[in-house]
Amino acid sequence: MRELHFQTNITCASQLHKAMCGLACLQGQYCRLSVDLHTERHDLTIRSGTLQAADVLNALKGTGIRCAVLHEKELDD
Repeated sequence: MRELHFQTNITCASQLHKAMCGLACLQGQYCRLSVDLHTERHDLTIRSGTLQAADVLNALKGTGIRCAVLHEKELDD
């Protein structure tokens, strides 16, 4: 299992909705998704056993959501 961390421009509910629509194609490939709107970077965190950062970046392409990889962390299962 790994945790993928991204910096985004998600600052409100409507942008979060756009992101969720973009990530809908990845449904079932992650077990947890969260966005921290209180941080300066508006962190998006996705926990998955199979997804790569490029999968998330591709899913958000064309949604108006800017997303940059911060880091990936391997988790003990």
